[in-house]
Amino acid sequence: MSRVDLVLLHAPSVYDFRERSIMFGPVSDMVPSTPAFEMYPLGFTTMAEYMERCGLKVRIVNLAVLMLNRKGFDVEAAIRDMNPVAFGIDLHWLPHAHGSIEIARIVKKYHPETPVIFGGLSSTYFHEQLVEYPWVDYVVRGDSTEKPITQLMYALKHNGNLGGIPNLTYKTREGSVVVNPLEWVPDDMNDISLDYSFSMKSVIRYRDMASSVPFHDWLQYPVCASLTCRGCTHNCATCGGSAYSFRTHFGRKKVAFRDPELLVRDIAHVQKYIPGPIFVLNDFLQGGRDYVAAFIRGLSRIKLRNPIGFEFFKPPAEEFYQFLNEHLPDYSVEISAESHDDDVRAAFGKHHYTTAQLEESIAAALRNGCSRFDLYFMTGIPKQTAASVLETGAYIESLYEKVGNDKRLLAFSSPMAPFLDPGSMVFDDPAKYGYTLRAKTLEEHRQLLVQPSWKHIMNYESAAMSRDEMVDATYEVGLQLNRLKGRLGIVEPDVVARTEERIHEARVAMQRIDEIMGLGPVERDSALGALKSEFERLSESTVCEKTELNWPARATVRHVWNVFLLWATENLANLLGLRRPVPQPVVEYSEA
Repeated sequence: MSRVDLVLLHAPSVYDFRERSIMFGPVSDMVPSTPAFEMYPLGFTTMAEYMERCGLKVRIVNLAVLMLNRKGFDVEAAIRDMNPVAFGIDLHWLPHAHGSIEIARIVKKYHPETPVIFGGLSSTYFHEQLVEYPWVDYVVRGDSTEKPITQLMYALKHNGNLGGIPNLTYKTREGSVVVNPLEWVPDDMNDISLDYSFSMKSVIRYRDMASSVPFHDWLQYPVCASLTCRGCTHNCATCGGSAYSFRTHFGRKKVAFRDPELLVRDIAHVQKYIPGPIFVLNDFLQGGRDYVAAFIRGLSRIKLRNPIGFEFFKPPAEEFYQFLNEHLPDYSVEISAESHDDDVRAAFGKHHYTTAQLEESIAAALRNGCSRFDLYFMTGIPKQTAASVLETGAYIESLYEKVGNDKRLLAFSSPMAPFLDPGSMVFDDPAKYGYTLRAKTLEEHRQLLVQPSWKHIMNYESAAMSRDEMVDATYEVGLQLNRLKGRLGIVEPDVVARTEERIHEARVAMQRIDEIMGLGPVERDSALGALKSEFERLSESTVCEKTELNWPARATVRHVWNVFLLWATENLANLLGLRRPVPQPVVEYSEA
Protein backbone atom coordinates (compact mmCIF):
# COMPACT_ATOMS: atom_id res chain seq x y z
CA MET A 1 0.00 0.00 0.00
CA SER A 2 1.39 3.42 -0.96
CA ARG A 3 2.34 5.96 1.65
CA VAL A 4 -0.44 7.97 3.29
CA ASP A 5 -0.14 11.70 2.63
CA LEU A 6 -1.96 12.99 5.71
CA VAL A 7 -2.98 11.30 8.95
CA LEU A 8 -5.66 13.25 10.81
CA LEU A 9 -5.37 12.60 14.55
CA HIS A 10 -8.17 13.32 17.03
CA ALA A 11 -6.99 13.60 20.63
CA PRO A 12 -8.98 13.24 23.84
CA SER A 13 -9.74 16.41 25.74
CA VAL A 14 -7.09 15.59 28.34
CA TYR A 15 -4.33 13.43 26.90
CA ASP A 16 -3.60 11.33 30.00
CA PHE A 17 -7.23 11.10 31.18
CA ARG A 18 -6.69 7.39 31.84
CA GLU A 19 -4.16 8.22 34.55
CA ARG A 20 -5.50 11.48 35.94
CA SER A 21 -8.23 11.71 38.57
CA ILE A 22 -10.66 14.35 37.29
CA MET A 23 -14.34 14.82 38.08
CA PHE A 24 -15.52 16.01 34.66
CA GLY A 25 -19.14 16.02 35.81
CA PRO A 26 -22.07 16.58 33.44
CA VAL A 27 -20.14 18.54 30.79
CA SER A 28 -20.81 15.92 28.09
CA ASP A 29 -24.22 14.65 29.18
CA MET A 30 -25.99 16.43 26.29
CA VAL A 31 -23.70 15.21 23.47
CA PRO A 32 -22.99 11.71 22.14
CA SER A 33 -19.36 11.65 23.33
CA THR A 34 -17.95 10.91 26.78
CA PRO A 35 -16.03 13.49 28.88
CA ALA A 36 -12.99 12.63 26.72
CA PHE A 37 -14.88 14.47 23.94
CA GLU A 38 -13.83 11.73 21.53
CA MET A 39 -16.15 12.81 18.70
CA TYR A 40 -13.99 14.34 15.99
CA PRO A 41 -15.26 17.40 14.08
CA LEU A 42 -17.21 17.04 10.84
CA GLY A 43 -14.40 18.92 9.13
CA PHE A 44 -12.24 15.81 9.35
CA THR A 45 -14.62 14.02 7.00
CA THR A 46 -15.11 16.93 4.58
CA MET A 47 -11.36 17.65 4.40
CA ALA A 48 -10.42 14.01 3.92
CA GLU A 49 -13.03 13.46 1.20
CA TYR A 50 -12.00 16.68 -0.61
CA MET A 51 -8.29 15.83 -0.52
CA GLU A 52 -8.92 12.30 -1.78
CA ARG A 53 -10.82 13.79 -4.75
CA CYS A 54 -7.73 15.89 -5.38
CA GLY A 55 -5.45 12.86 -5.50
CA LEU A 56 -4.16 12.71 -1.92
CA LYS A 57 -4.41 9.77 0.49
CA VAL A 58 -5.84 10.68 3.87
CA ARG A 59 -6.51 8.58 6.95
CA ILE A 60 -8.49 9.51 10.07
CA VAL A 61 -7.28 8.02 13.36
CA ASN A 62 -9.49 8.70 16.37
CA LEU A 63 -6.95 8.28 19.16
CA ALA A 64 -9.50 9.26 21.79
CA VAL A 65 -11.80 6.37 20.85
CA LEU A 66 -8.90 3.91 20.76
CA MET A 67 -7.83 5.04 24.23
CA LEU A 68 -11.37 4.59 25.53
CA ASN A 69 -12.00 1.22 23.92
CA ARG A 70 -8.62 -0.42 24.51
CA LYS A 71 -7.33 -0.21 28.05
CA GLY A 72 -3.78 -1.07 27.00
CA PHE A 73 -3.70 1.02 23.82
CA ASP A 74 -0.20 2.51 23.46
CA VAL A 75 -0.57 5.94 21.88
CA GLU A 76 3.15 6.52 21.47
CA ALA A 77 3.72 3.16 19.78
CA ALA A 78 0.83 3.78 17.39
CA ILE A 79 2.16 7.21 16.42
CA ARG A 80 5.72 5.90 16.13
CA ASP A 81 4.58 3.32 13.57
CA MET A 82 2.87 5.88 11.34
CA ASN A 83 4.76 7.36 8.39
CA PRO A 84 2.70 9.98 6.55
CA VAL A 85 3.92 13.05 4.69
CA ALA A 86 2.26 15.15 7.43
CA PHE A 87 0.08 14.89 10.52
CA GLY A 88 -3.07 16.96 11.04
CA ILE A 89 -4.50 17.59 14.52
CA ASP A 90 -7.78 19.32 15.28
CA LEU A 91 -8.20 22.02 17.89
CA HIS A 92 -11.73 22.95 16.92
CA TRP A 93 -13.27 22.90 20.38
CA LEU A 94 -11.20 24.51 23.13
CA PRO A 95 -11.67 21.56 25.56
CA HIS A 96 -9.09 19.75 23.37
CA ALA A 97 -6.37 22.27 24.24
CA HIS A 98 -4.54 19.79 26.46
CA GLY A 99 -4.87 16.59 24.43
CA SER A 100 -4.18 18.07 21.01
CA ILE A 101 -0.95 19.77 22.04
CA GLU A 102 0.27 16.68 23.88
CA ILE A 103 -0.36 14.57 20.78
CA ALA A 104 1.63 17.09 18.73
CA ARG A 105 4.50 16.73 21.22
CA ILE A 106 4.45 12.93 20.85
CA VAL A 107 4.38 13.21 17.04
CA LYS A 108 7.50 15.39 17.09
CA LYS A 109 9.20 13.02 19.52
CA TYR A 110 9.09 10.19 16.96
CA HIS A 111 8.85 12.20 13.73
CA PRO A 112 10.86 15.39 14.28
CA GLU A 113 11.03 16.21 10.56
CA THR A 114 7.38 15.49 9.76
CA PRO A 115 5.15 18.59 9.55
CA VAL A 116 2.37 18.99 12.12
CA ILE A 117 -0.69 20.94 10.96
CA PHE A 118 -3.45 22.30 13.23
CA GLY A 119 -6.91 23.52 12.25
CA GLY A 120 -10.33 24.36 13.68
CA LEU A 121 -12.04 27.41 15.13
CA SER A 122 -10.04 27.43 18.37
CA SER A 123 -6.85 26.93 16.35
CA THR A 124 -7.85 29.95 14.29
CA TYR A 125 -8.52 32.13 17.32
CA PHE A 126 -5.22 31.21 19.01
CA HIS A 127 -3.19 30.67 15.81
CA GLU A 128 -0.23 32.86 16.74
CA GLN A 129 0.01 31.36 20.22
CA LEU A 130 -0.43 27.85 18.86
CA VAL A 131 2.35 28.05 16.29
CA GLU A 132 4.78 29.17 19.00
CA TYR A 133 4.71 25.67 20.50
CA PRO A 134 7.78 23.78 19.27
CA TRP A 135 5.61 20.85 18.13
CA VAL A 136 3.37 22.86 15.79
CA ASP A 137 4.52 23.87 12.30
CA TYR A 138 1.36 25.09 10.56
CA VAL A 139 -2.10 26.39 11.43
CA VAL A 140 -4.75 26.45 8.71
CA ARG A 141 -7.27 29.11 9.74
CA GLY A 142 -10.95 29.65 9.06
CA ASP A 143 -14.13 27.59 8.88
CA SER A 144 -13.48 26.19 5.39
CA THR A 145 -9.99 24.75 5.19
CA GLU A 146 -10.48 22.02 2.59
CA LYS A 147 -8.75 23.94 -0.21
CA PRO A 148 -5.95 25.62 1.83
CA ILE A 149 -4.88 22.36 3.50
CA THR A 150 -4.90 20.61 0.12
CA GLN A 151 -2.68 23.35 -1.30
CA LEU A 152 -0.41 23.01 1.73
CA MET A 153 -0.12 19.25 1.30
CA TYR A 154 0.89 19.60 -2.36
CA ALA A 155 3.40 22.28 -1.42
CA LEU A 156 4.89 20.00 1.26
CA LYS A 157 5.10 17.08 -1.17
CA HIS A 158 6.68 19.11 -3.99
CA ASN A 159 8.68 21.74 -2.07
CA GLY A 160 6.23 24.41 -3.11
CA ASN A 161 6.13 28.05 -2.03
CA LEU A 162 3.93 28.64 1.04
CA GLY A 163 3.52 32.36 0.47
CA GLY A 164 0.47 32.07 -1.76
CA ILE A 165 -1.52 29.66 0.40
CA PRO A 166 -4.43 31.53 2.00
CA ASN A 167 -5.39 31.22 5.67
CA LEU A 168 -1.98 29.76 6.59
CA THR A 169 0.07 30.62 9.68
CA TYR A 170 3.46 28.97 9.84
CA LYS A 171 7.00 29.05 11.19
CA THR A 172 9.94 29.48 8.86
CA ARG A 173 13.11 27.42 9.27
CA GLU A 174 14.59 30.38 11.09
CA GLY A 175 11.71 30.33 13.58
CA SER A 176 9.88 33.51 12.56
CA VAL A 177 6.09 33.39 12.30
CA VAL A 178 4.37 34.20 9.00
CA VAL A 179 0.63 34.94 8.85
CA ASN A 180 -0.81 34.73 5.34
CA PRO A 181 -4.06 36.64 4.72
CA LEU A 182 -7.32 34.91 5.65
CA GLU A 183 -8.71 35.11 2.12
CA TRP A 184 -10.29 31.71 1.48
CA VAL A 185 -13.84 32.15 2.79
CA PRO A 186 -16.08 30.49 0.18
CA ASP A 187 -19.57 31.85 -0.41
CA ASP A 188 -21.13 28.39 -0.42
CA MET A 189 -20.44 24.78 0.63
CA ASN A 190 -20.92 23.18 -2.76
CA ASP A 191 -17.31 22.08 -3.36
CA ILE A 192 -17.31 19.78 -0.34
CA SER A 193 -19.30 16.74 0.68
CA LEU A 194 -20.15 15.17 4.00
CA ASP A 195 -19.90 11.68 2.52
CA TYR A 196 -19.99 8.93 5.13
CA SER A 197 -19.16 6.32 2.50
CA PHE A 198 -15.65 7.84 2.50
CA SER A 199 -15.23 6.74 6.12
CA MET A 200 -16.52 3.28 5.29
CA LYS A 201 -14.08 2.97 2.38
CA SER A 202 -11.29 4.03 4.72
CA VAL A 203 -12.24 1.22 7.10
CA ILE A 204 -12.03 -1.26 4.23
CA ARG A 205 -8.78 0.13 2.86
CA TYR A 206 -6.88 0.11 6.17
CA ARG A 207 -8.67 -2.89 7.71
CA ASP A 208 -9.34 -0.76 10.76
CA MET A 209 -12.82 -0.07 12.09
CA ALA A 210 -11.74 1.02 15.57
CA SER A 211 -9.77 4.08 14.43
CA SER A 212 -12.52 5.53 12.26
CA VAL A 213 -15.66 5.53 14.41
CA PRO A 214 -16.82 9.05 15.28
CA PHE A 215 -17.39 8.41 18.99
CA HIS A 216 -17.23 5.68 21.63
CA ASP A 217 -20.70 4.11 21.19
CA TRP A 218 -21.26 4.92 17.52
CA LEU A 219 -21.61 1.29 16.44
CA GLN A 220 -24.44 0.88 18.97
CA TYR A 221 -25.97 4.26 18.08
CA PRO A 222 -24.94 5.19 14.50
CA VAL A 223 -26.18 8.76 14.41
CA CYS A 224 -24.99 10.90 11.49
CA ALA A 225 -24.91 14.65 10.98
CA SER A 226 -25.72 16.75 7.94
CA LEU A 227 -24.34 20.28 7.72
CA THR A 228 -26.52 22.91 6.05
CA CYS A 229 -24.19 25.88 6.33
CA ARG A 230 -21.10 27.48 7.80
CA GLY A 231 -21.69 30.70 9.66
CA CYS A 232 -24.77 31.93 11.47
CA THR A 233 -27.33 34.73 11.31
CA HIS A 234 -27.73 34.92 15.10
CA ASN A 235 -25.64 36.36 17.92
CA CYS A 236 -25.79 34.21 21.03
CA ALA A 237 -23.47 35.94 23.48
CA THR A 238 -21.38 32.96 24.58
CA CYS A 239 -21.24 31.15 21.23
CA GLY A 240 -17.98 30.97 19.31
CA GLY A 241 -19.99 30.17 16.18
CA SER A 242 -22.16 33.30 16.24
CA ALA A 243 -22.46 35.86 13.43
CA TYR A 244 -20.19 38.15 15.47
CA SER A 245 -17.54 35.44 15.91
CA PHE A 246 -17.48 34.46 12.24
CA ARG A 247 -17.33 38.09 11.13
CA THR A 248 -14.72 39.21 13.66
CA HIS A 249 -12.39 36.21 13.85
CA PHE A 250 -13.03 33.84 10.97
CA GLY A 251 -13.42 36.19 8.02
CA ARG A 252 -16.99 35.25 7.23
CA LYS A 253 -19.32 38.15 6.48
CA LYS A 254 -22.28 36.04 5.35
CA VAL A 255 -23.52 32.50 5.83
CA ALA A 256 -22.28 29.90 3.33
CA PHE A 257 -25.08 27.42 2.54
CA ARG A 258 -24.90 24.01 0.91
CA ASP A 259 -27.19 23.72 -2.09
CA PRO A 260 -30.33 21.89 -0.93
CA GLU A 261 -30.04 19.33 -3.74
CA LEU A 262 -26.49 18.49 -2.63
CA LEU A 263 -27.68 18.32 0.96
CA VAL A 264 -30.34 15.82 -0.08
CA ARG A 265 -27.68 13.84 -1.95
CA ASP A 266 -25.57 13.68 1.22
CA ILE A 267 -28.52 12.37 3.20
CA ALA A 268 -29.35 9.83 0.48
CA HIS A 269 -25.79 8.47 0.87
CA VAL A 270 -26.33 8.11 4.61
CA GLN A 271 -29.65 6.34 4.12
CA LYS A 272 -28.05 3.90 1.70
CA TYR A 273 -25.52 2.53 4.19
CA ILE A 274 -26.42 3.58 7.74
CA PRO A 275 -29.68 2.84 9.58
CA GLY A 276 -29.26 5.46 12.31
CA PRO A 277 -30.89 8.84 12.78
CA ILE A 278 -29.70 11.86 10.82
CA PHE A 279 -29.30 15.17 12.61
CA VAL A 280 -29.41 18.32 10.45
CA LEU A 281 -27.16 20.95 12.01
CA ASN A 282 -27.30 24.75 11.72
CA ASP A 283 -30.99 25.63 11.30
CA PHE A 284 -31.77 25.36 7.60
CA LEU A 285 -34.59 27.91 8.05
CA GLN A 286 -31.83 30.52 7.80
CA GLY A 287 -31.71 29.73 4.06
CA GLY A 288 -35.16 31.21 3.34
CA ARG A 289 -38.46 29.83 2.06
CA ASP A 290 -37.21 28.57 -1.31
CA TYR A 291 -34.27 26.79 0.30
CA VAL A 292 -36.52 25.16 2.89
CA ALA A 293 -39.05 24.02 0.30
CA ALA A 294 -36.37 22.53 -1.98
CA PHE A 295 -34.69 20.69 0.89
CA ILE A 296 -37.83 19.13 2.40
CA ARG A 297 -39.31 18.20 -0.97
CA GLY A 298 -35.98 16.65 -1.86
CA LEU A 299 -36.08 14.47 1.26
CA SER A 300 -39.57 13.39 0.29
CA ARG A 301 -38.39 12.58 -3.25
CA ILE A 302 -35.69 10.18 -2.00
CA LYS A 303 -38.28 8.56 0.29
CA LEU A 304 -36.25 9.18 3.43
CA ARG A 305 -36.76 6.30 5.87
CA ASN A 306 -34.21 7.14 8.57
CA PRO A 307 -35.38 9.21 11.52
CA ILE A 308 -34.31 12.82 10.94
CA GLY A 309 -33.95 15.64 13.45
CA PHE A 310 -33.67 19.37 12.90
CA GLU A 311 -31.95 22.01 14.98
CA PHE A 312 -33.85 25.32 15.04
CA PHE A 313 -32.61 28.63 16.42
CA LYS A 314 -36.12 30.03 16.84
CA PRO A 315 -39.51 28.34 17.16
CA PRO A 316 -41.16 27.58 13.79
CA ALA A 317 -44.83 28.30 13.13
CA GLU A 318 -47.56 25.68 12.73
CA GLU A 319 -47.64 26.06 8.95
CA PHE A 320 -44.04 24.86 8.78
CA TYR A 321 -44.74 21.78 10.92
CA GLN A 322 -47.68 20.94 8.67
CA PHE A 323 -45.29 21.08 5.71
CA LEU A 324 -42.84 18.72 7.47
CA ASN A 325 -45.64 16.34 8.37
CA GLU A 326 -46.80 16.18 4.74
CA HIS A 327 -43.35 15.20 3.46
CA LEU A 328 -41.53 13.27 6.22
CA PRO A 329 -42.62 10.07 8.01
CA ASP A 330 -40.35 10.48 11.06
CA TYR A 331 -39.01 13.90 12.04
CA SER A 332 -37.89 15.37 15.35
CA VAL A 333 -37.01 18.85 16.55
CA GLU A 334 -34.39 20.31 18.86
CA ILE A 335 -34.41 23.85 20.26
CA SER A 336 -32.04 25.24 22.89
CA ALA A 337 -34.21 27.69 24.79
CA GLU A 338 -31.48 28.20 27.45
CA SER A 339 -33.93 29.68 29.98
CA HIS A 340 -37.65 29.96 30.66
CA ASP A 341 -37.05 33.62 31.58
CA ASP A 342 -37.46 35.96 28.60
CA ASP A 343 -35.11 38.57 30.08
CA VAL A 344 -32.33 36.02 30.64
CA ARG A 345 -32.78 34.58 27.17
CA ALA A 346 -32.66 38.08 25.67
CA ALA A 347 -29.43 38.83 27.56
CA PHE A 348 -28.01 35.64 26.04
CA GLY A 349 -28.84 36.96 22.57
CA LYS A 350 -32.06 35.08 21.88
CA HIS A 351 -34.37 38.10 22.02
CA HIS A 352 -36.11 37.15 18.78
CA TYR A 353 -38.76 34.99 20.48
CA THR A 354 -40.62 34.72 23.78
CA THR A 355 -41.40 31.77 26.01
CA ALA A 356 -45.05 32.03 24.95
CA GLN A 357 -44.05 31.71 21.28
CA LEU A 358 -41.86 28.72 22.13
CA GLU A 359 -44.76 27.01 23.89
CA GLU A 360 -47.04 27.62 20.89
CA SER A 361 -44.40 26.09 18.60
CA ILE A 362 -43.97 22.99 20.76
CA ALA A 363 -47.71 22.38 20.82
CA ALA A 364 -47.90 22.88 17.05
CA ALA A 365 -45.08 20.40 16.43
CA LEU A 366 -46.74 17.75 18.58
CA ARG A 367 -50.05 18.29 16.75
CA ASN A 368 -48.34 17.77 13.42
CA GLY A 369 -46.55 14.46 13.63
CA CYS A 370 -43.34 15.41 15.40
CA SER A 371 -41.79 12.19 16.75
CA ARG A 372 -40.04 13.95 19.63
CA PHE A 373 -39.24 17.50 20.66
CA ASP A 374 -35.99 17.97 22.57
CA LEU A 375 -35.84 21.16 24.62
CA TYR A 376 -32.55 22.28 26.20
CA PHE A 377 -31.84 24.64 29.07
CA MET A 378 -28.47 25.90 30.29
CA THR A 379 -26.94 27.08 33.54
CA GLY A 380 -24.42 29.93 33.63
CA ILE A 381 -25.64 32.30 30.91
CA PRO A 382 -25.63 36.13 31.23
CA LYS A 383 -27.75 37.68 34.00
CA GLN A 384 -28.95 34.26 35.14
CA THR A 385 -29.14 33.84 38.91
CA ALA A 386 -29.26 30.60 40.86
CA ALA A 387 -32.85 31.42 41.84
CA SER A 388 -33.78 31.67 38.16
CA VAL A 389 -32.16 28.31 37.41
CA LEU A 390 -34.01 26.65 40.27
CA GLU A 391 -37.34 27.71 38.75
CA THR A 392 -36.62 25.52 35.71
CA GLY A 393 -38.17 22.32 37.07
CA ALA A 394 -41.47 23.98 38.00
CA TYR A 395 -41.61 25.71 34.64
CA ILE A 396 -41.05 22.49 32.70
CA GLU A 397 -43.72 20.74 34.78
CA SER A 398 -46.19 23.49 33.81
CA LEU A 399 -45.11 23.13 30.19
CA TYR A 400 -45.87 19.40 30.26
CA GLU A 401 -49.32 20.19 31.64
CA LYS A 402 -49.96 22.53 28.70
CA VAL A 403 -49.21 19.75 26.18
CA GLY A 404 -51.18 17.08 28.04
CA ASN A 405 -48.03 15.47 29.51
CA ASP A 406 -47.06 14.36 26.01
CA LYS A 407 -44.05 12.03 26.36
CA ARG A 408 -42.67 13.12 23.01
CA LEU A 409 -41.48 16.30 24.74
CA LEU A 410 -38.11 15.73 26.42
CA ALA A 411 -36.48 18.50 28.46
CA PHE A 412 -32.82 18.61 29.48
CA SER A 413 -30.57 20.97 31.38
CA SER A 414 -26.78 21.24 31.46
CA PRO A 415 -24.09 23.66 32.63
CA MET A 416 -22.25 26.05 30.32
CA ALA A 417 -19.03 24.19 30.91
CA PRO A 418 -16.19 23.71 30.83
CA PHE A 419 -15.42 26.86 28.80
CA LEU A 420 -16.90 29.99 27.37
CA ASP A 421 -16.14 29.84 23.65
CA PRO A 422 -13.10 31.80 22.47
CA GLY A 423 -14.16 34.43 19.96
CA SER A 424 -17.63 34.81 21.43
CA MET A 425 -18.88 38.26 22.41
CA VAL A 426 -18.59 37.36 26.10
CA PHE A 427 -15.04 36.03 25.74
CA ASP A 428 -13.96 39.18 23.90
CA ASP A 429 -15.66 41.60 26.31
CA PRO A 430 -16.50 39.67 29.51
CA ALA A 431 -17.09 42.69 31.76
CA LYS A 432 -19.86 43.97 29.49
CA TYR A 433 -21.82 40.77 30.14
CA GLY A 434 -21.03 40.37 33.83
CA TYR A 435 -18.18 37.84 33.60
CA THR A 436 -14.59 37.55 34.70
CA LEU A 437 -12.31 35.24 32.72
CA ARG A 438 -10.16 32.81 34.68
CA ALA A 439 -8.09 32.02 31.57
CA LYS A 440 -7.37 34.02 28.43
CA THR A 441 -4.41 32.38 26.72
CA LEU A 442 -4.26 28.95 25.15
CA GLU A 443 -1.72 27.75 27.69
CA GLU A 444 -3.89 28.93 30.59
CA HIS A 445 -6.78 26.87 29.23
CA ARG A 446 -4.50 23.89 28.75
CA GLN A 447 -3.56 24.06 32.44
CA LEU A 448 -7.18 24.48 33.59
CA LEU A 449 -8.15 21.23 31.87
CA VAL A 450 -6.11 19.15 34.32
CA GLN A 451 -7.77 20.62 37.41
CA PRO A 452 -9.62 18.02 39.55
CA SER A 453 -13.27 18.99 38.87
CA TRP A 454 -15.41 20.75 36.30
CA LYS A 455 -15.95 23.57 38.75
CA HIS A 456 -12.21 24.23 38.88
CA ILE A 457 -11.80 23.73 35.10
CA MET A 458 -14.33 26.44 34.15
CA ASN A 459 -12.72 29.46 32.49
CA TYR A 460 -15.14 32.05 33.83
CA GLU A 461 -16.90 33.53 36.86
CA SER A 462 -20.33 35.14 36.58
CA ALA A 463 -21.33 38.18 38.62
CA ALA A 464 -24.89 36.83 38.73
CA MET A 465 -24.03 33.37 40.06
CA SER A 466 -20.89 32.01 41.72
CA ARG A 467 -19.29 28.79 40.56
CA ASP A 468 -20.45 27.07 43.76
CA GLU A 469 -24.01 28.24 43.11
CA MET A 470 -23.77 27.04 39.52
CA VAL A 471 -22.64 23.58 40.60
CA ASP A 472 -25.45 23.30 43.16
CA ALA A 473 -28.08 24.62 40.74
CA THR A 474 -26.95 22.27 37.96
CA TYR A 475 -27.32 19.19 40.12
CA GLU A 476 -30.58 20.41 41.71
CA VAL A 477 -32.24 20.98 38.33
CA GLY A 478 -30.99 17.56 37.30
CA LEU A 479 -32.85 16.09 40.26
CA GLN A 480 -35.99 18.08 39.46
CA LEU A 481 -36.13 16.94 35.85
CA ASN A 482 -35.28 13.34 36.70
CA ARG A 483 -38.09 13.13 39.24
CA LEU A 484 -40.53 14.85 36.88
CA LYS A 485 -39.77 12.41 34.06
CA GLY A 486 -40.23 9.57 36.50
CA ARG A 487 -43.64 10.84 37.62
CA LEU A 488 -44.76 11.24 34.01
CA GLY A 489 -43.52 7.80 33.01
CA ILE A 490 -41.03 9.19 30.48
CA VAL A 491 -38.14 7.43 32.23
CA GLU A 492 -38.32 3.97 33.78
CA PRO A 493 -38.33 3.81 37.62
CA ASP A 494 -35.01 1.97 37.84
CA VAL A 495 -33.34 4.61 35.62
CA VAL A 496 -34.82 7.37 37.77
CA ALA A 497 -33.45 5.72 40.90
CA ARG A 498 -29.97 5.28 39.40
CA THR A 499 -29.83 8.88 38.21
CA GLU A 500 -31.03 10.19 41.59
CA GLU A 501 -28.33 8.23 43.38
CA ARG A 502 -25.66 9.36 40.92
CA ILE A 503 -26.54 13.03 41.35
CA HIS A 504 -26.42 12.79 45.15
CA GLU A 505 -23.06 11.03 44.99
CA ALA A 506 -21.74 13.60 42.53
CA ARG A 507 -22.62 16.46 44.88
CA VAL A 508 -20.79 14.74 47.72
CA ALA A 509 -17.79 14.09 45.48
CA MET A 510 -17.61 17.75 44.48
CA GLN A 511 -17.57 18.78 48.15
CA ARG A 512 -14.81 16.27 48.88
CA ILE A 513 -12.70 17.68 46.05
CA ASP A 514 -13.01 21.19 47.49
CA GLU A 515 -11.83 19.87 50.84
CA ILE A 516 -8.94 17.97 49.23
CA MET A 517 -7.83 21.11 47.39
CA GLY A 518 -6.85 22.56 50.77
CA LEU A 519 -4.26 19.82 51.35
CA GLY A 520 -0.59 19.94 50.44
CA PRO A 521 0.49 18.72 46.97
CA VAL A 522 1.49 15.17 47.99
CA GLU A 523 -1.57 14.56 50.17
CA ARG A 524 -3.83 16.15 47.55
CA ASP A 525 -2.57 13.94 44.73
CA SER A 526 -2.92 10.83 46.88
CA ALA A 527 -6.45 11.68 47.99
CA LEU A 528 -7.59 12.51 44.45
CA GLY A 529 -5.99 9.35 43.06
CA ALA A 530 -7.95 7.22 45.51
CA LEU A 531 -11.19 8.64 44.07
CA LYS A 532 -10.37 8.10 40.37
CA SER A 533 -12.80 5.25 39.68
CA GLU A 534 -15.57 7.08 41.53
CA PHE A 535 -14.99 10.23 39.48
CA GLU A 536 -15.18 8.25 36.25
CA ARG A 537 -18.46 6.65 37.28
CA LEU A 538 -19.97 10.00 38.22
CA SER A 539 -18.87 11.88 35.08
CA GLU A 540 -21.05 10.20 32.47
CA SER A 541 -24.86 10.19 32.39
CA THR A 542 -24.77 12.37 35.49
CA VAL A 543 -27.86 14.57 35.38
CA CYS A 544 -29.70 12.26 32.97
CA GLU A 545 -29.24 8.86 31.40
CA LYS A 546 -27.38 9.43 28.12
CA THR A 547 -29.67 7.03 26.28
CA GLU A 548 -32.50 9.54 26.81
CA LEU A 549 -30.94 11.49 23.94
CA ASN A 550 -31.12 8.56 21.51
CA TRP A 551 -33.65 8.16 18.75
CA PRO A 552 -34.59 4.58 17.73
CA ALA A 553 -33.19 3.02 14.56
CA ARG A 554 -32.88 -0.43 13.03
CA ALA A 555 -30.79 -2.00 10.27
CA THR A 556 -32.46 -3.69 7.29
CA VAL A 557 -31.36 -6.20 4.66
CA ARG A 558 -31.00 -3.24 2.28
CA HIS A 559 -28.32 -1.66 4.49
CA VAL A 560 -26.42 -4.94 4.80
CA TRP A 561 -26.48 -5.50 1.03
CA ASN A 562 -25.28 -1.98 0.22
CA VAL A 563 -22.43 -2.24 2.69
CA PHE A 564 -21.43 -5.59 1.18
CA LEU A 565 -21.36 -4.07 -2.32
CA LEU A 566 -19.23 -1.18 -1.07
CA TRP A 567 -16.86 -3.65 0.63
CA ALA A 568 -16.52 -5.74 -2.53
CA THR A 569 -16.00 -2.73 -4.80
CA GLU A 570 -13.40 -1.07 -2.57
CA ASN A 571 -11.49 -4.32 -2.03
CA LEU A 572 -11.40 -4.92 -5.77
CA ALA A 573 -10.11 -1.40 -6.35
CA ASN A 574 -7.40 -1.91 -3.72
CA LEU A 575 -6.45 -5.28 -5.19
CA LEU A 576 -6.08 -3.86 -8.71
CA GLY A 577 -4.33 -0.74 -7.48
CA LEU A 578 -7.06 1.54 -8.81
CA ARG A 579 -7.26 5.09 -7.53
CA ARG A 580 -9.83 7.74 -8.11
CA PRO A 581 -9.01 10.12 -10.95
CA VAL A 582 -8.11 13.68 -9.95
CA PRO A 583 -11.19 15.78 -10.82
CA GLN A 584 -11.93 19.45 -10.42
CA PRO A 585 -11.28 21.57 -8.45
CA VAL A 586 -7.66 21.71 -9.60
CA VAL A 587 -5.37 22.52 -6.69
CA GLU A 588 -2.80 25.20 -7.46
CA TYR A 589 0.50 25.78 -5.72
CA SER A 590 3.74 27.48 -6.61
CA GLU A 591 6.98 25.59 -7.12
CA ALA A 592 9.85 26.79 -4.97
